[in-house]
Amino acid sequence: MKFVAAKQILQCKEHSVTLISKCLLPKTYILEERLFIELADGIGNFTSVFGLPDTVNLLGVELSLFTILVTILIIVVGFVVAHAVRIVIIKYIGSRLPPDTRKSLGRTVYYGMIAISLLSALGYSGVDLSGLFLAGGIAGIVIGFATQSLFSNLISGIFLHIDKPMKIGDPVLITGKLPDVAGVVVEVTTLSSRFRMFDGTYVRLPNSDVFLSEIRNFSGAAARRIELTVGVAYKEDANKVINMIRKNLSETSMVLVEPAPDIYVNDLGDSSVNINVWCWVPFSEWFEMKKQLIAQIKALLDANGIEIPFPQRVVYLSKQEQPDSGVSRPAESFGSSSAKSSLNIEDL
Repeated sequence: MKFVAAKQILQCKEHSVTLISKCLLPKTYILEERLFIELADGIGNFTSVFGLPDTVNLLGVELSLFTILVTILIIVVGFVVAHAVRIVIIKYIGSRLPPDTRKSLGRTVYYGMIAISLLSALGYSGVDLSGLFLAGGIAGIVIGFATQSLFSNLISGIFLHIDKPMKIGDPVLITGKLPDVAGVVVEVTTLSSRFRMFDGTYVRLPNSDVFLSEIRNFSGAAARRIELTVGVAYKEDANKVINMIRKNLSETSMVLVEPAPDIYVNDLGDSSVNINVWCWVPFSEWFEMKKQLIAQIKALLDANGIEIPFPQRVVYLSKQEQPDSGVSRPAESFGSSSAKSSLNIEDL
């Protein structure tokens, strides 16, 4: 009650008991007449009422007691608000993030808000912060360069969890910025991602590299296409081979009818006519069906006498005469490293 009355008395510009009485709002806040007279005589400020010094020297700066109290209040409010914001981030905003990332984000925001409240309190108190800002700026530059990759990985990890291009257990292929990495996602942490390669080994990649790379997720659809290339000899009828393979695929239970298999001549190679065989199978059966179809098409071609040619090269050997004896001999010539070669010798 006395605090309210004293504050209202300080708002009066004339030191008069009459004016003081008019400044007070409810009559229940009226103090004893002696206190009014002491305050009206020009005691000056709130601190003199309780016998406290008007100012306090803090770090070479004269601060009033009221300024010190407000500074402490700003710091306390800053701690309370920072704690409340951290709780909101952990429970609500960061609910889509993994536990480690959620805690790290909440901790970062918490200490950041505390730092802001401390700077605000010191600024209100009138303490000269120019030296502190200068030192902080230099330290910030040094720390920024030292932890550039760390913060880059942290931000990239947050965006990976928000965008969700992959999740734990997904088979993925990462290409582009990194050498190709194919495997199953094991863990995506704050700073890095771990994958189990198809050969059983584990690899750890920084989140910044993963986020900037092309991520091919093989678990995004219910079906996946198998792509095979079959080479047959030039003497074979390509349409006959296509019809044989199409019929064989229609009799295979795991090959989907829709989308329909696509079989066509893709190009004319050096030694064979290359036929592309595309068909769709359930995603979970893709690897097993690919192995089965390769063996199945090979057996089909063998059973129908369709030749799958080896790479071939035609090498021509010429005769050269020796200047001394006049005897001619074949010039030295080498064929390719192919598995099968046909030699045609011509006299030039």
